[in-house]
Amino acid sequence: MSANVLILAPGLFDKGGIARYGRAQVSAVRDGFGADNVRVLSVLGRMHDDLEEPFEVDFCGTMPPSIGSRALFATHAARLARACRPSLILTQHLNLGPLALALGKLHRVPVVQTVYGRELWSPITRARREALKRTPLISDCHNSAEYCVSAGLTKQLPHVVWDCVELDRYRPEAADPEVWGRYGVPDKTGFRVLFLGRLHEHARYKGSARLIQLAARLPDGFDVVLAGKGDDVDNLKRMARDHGVSDRVFFTGPILEEDMPKLYGAADAFFLVSEVGEAKGEGIPLTPLEALACGTPVLVGDQDGSRETLTPTSGGGRTLSPSDTQGQLAYLSELASDPGLHAEERVRARARAEAAFGYPAFRDNTVAFLNSQLRDTP
Repeated sequence: MSANVLILAPGLFDKGGIARYGRAQVSAVRDGFGADNVRVLSVLGRMHDDLEEPFEVDFCGTMPPSIGSRALFATHAARLARACRPSLILTQHLNLGPLALALGKLHRVPVVQTVYGRELWSPITRARREALKRTPLISDCHNSAEYCVSAGLTKQLPHVVWDCVELDRYRPEAADPEVWGRYGVPDKTGFRVLFLGRLHEHARYKGSARLIQLAARLPDGFDVVLAGKGDDVDNLKRMARDHGVSDRVFFTGPILEEDMPKLYGAADAFFLVSEVGEAKGEGIPLTPLEALACGTPVLVGDQDGSRETLTPTSGGGRTLSPSDTQGQLAYLSELASDPGLHAEERVRARARAEAAFGYPAFRDNTVAFLNSQLRDTP
């Protein structure tokens, strides 16, 4: 169906999960409706260590954002809506819901919002709650979709579009030992566990600190790499020293986009075992999906959308409680002591990614849902 789509994004240039989902969603809409029929605005602009590859938008704000830059974003959104006469407006964050709803009313077009994880169980303003109730929703996982209903944020279950991975780019390859050296990490001789994500204090729910505690209980021959940037790095380094494992816990800093598949592939296992609570928890996190695609077994949490990474029969990793330290130790020890099992889990990891998290399914699911909203428009 031919349509003009206006996309309002919080930010499309950083390497976090929401921005990565947002880029995939923009690509899907451009593929489905034609790039010339899609206009994209991003509240946040680029920073020096954001995505190295170009990603075209019609407007982006400044970094750091300000009241003035947000007002400029709203002004440009209104001008673009008036100029391109959209058939549908799509937001990529609930914070943009009130603006999208106002533009939708003005131009008498449907509005669809995208929701993820942590922002849903964080405090939400009344205006944003009202916007959620009055628009169809796309959720990145069933966990977040079901939460929206149980918390009274919407009456209609959101449509689920799982995050996706570029399977041609993220794929099993022979390990590149030089990738570690580029980030100041010695080449491994034993079993290496990778964590990749935001190393901010408010993001400890992802498991960065618990992985250091786990490292202290792992036997000799194991080490841990925490890849990423954030305000918690010095505290985490101090924690590693206090636990006596600073010689086998390594920090890389930010990772170049081109090196991410190599980093996953060079690791023996990937760890992101998140916990839930106020302002804590995941939708379906992208990093374990990328690790799966590279054939790296994953350890993920069972309290939030992370549990949708695997199925009970898929293999390719384990879904465990963040408090189940013994289960986490047991699985990593099994992988390290049984090369045959490790090889089987690598194959199963890739198979799970291919079965559930490819871009074509993401694109088709997204476009089909947006088309259904256009058809439902009076």
